[in-house]
Amino acid sequence: MHSLRWLKTVVFCVFAVGFLASGAASAHSPVVAAGAGYKKMVNALAAAYAERSGKQPDLIYGNMGRVTALAMESGKVDLVLGDEAFLSSSGLVFAKTHELGRGQLVLAFPAKGGFAAVEALDDEAARRIAMPDPVKAIYGKAAREFLENTGRMPAAAPRLIEVATVPQVFSYLVANEVDMGFLNLSYVLDVADKLGGYVILDQSGYAPISIMAGVLRDAPNQEAALEFIAFLRTAQAKAIIISHGL
Repeated sequence: MHSLRWLKTVVFCVFAVGFLASGAASAHSPVVAAGAGYKKMVNALAAAYAERSGKQPDLIYGNMGRVTALAMESGKVDLVLGDEAFLSSSGLVFAKTHELGRGQLVLAFPAKGGFAAVEALDDEAARRIAMPDPVKAIYGKAAREFLENTGRMPAAAPRLIEVATVPQVFSYLVANEVDMGFLNLSYVLDVADKLGGYVILDQSGYAPISIMAGVLRDAPNQEAALEFIAFLRTAQAKAIIISHGL
């Protein structure tokens, strides 16, 4: 699975570099960089916006560390979507922001696994528990907080498998390489048929996760980005966001 992790990192980097070098971003369409765990939701929002406006946003995904670094260094990103706490501490400066909703932490199980409840975290037979990187991914941070706040961290620590992103946790689950993994509800709703089940974790166990979209102050296509933010406030966009677990 280490080779899978390396391959996904290379694919993201090649895509991002190729995208920026190609000048694919149109002066009439916003460039949106988002956390990988919201890919399907953002894809759905972009498709609805394109149908409504005739403008197809250019989309980039990755863990939030890579996303914010790309937004800060490239000068080509117009709008960033992710966790508000992470974005607020990233050094990025926003001209306008909009909260989409609150993210929810989920404990998911592989289709061929033998676990199905939160209490499985306490079972010593569960030897591999996947989680996103708690430094670079908000749901990894939330997972660590949940384990600490519920008194499970000392026993769980040796069994934790940290990967870069939520989609990589899912890859481990599908490959039956782990006994369970921490994901977010938005992601799980799109892949539930490939899992053995999941449990939405008590939100009192971790800090609130506010998911926001922000237009960068120096966005090269700021007018287009502001139009996209305005779309996110519409009833159509809100329905899409709710359907994806926020």
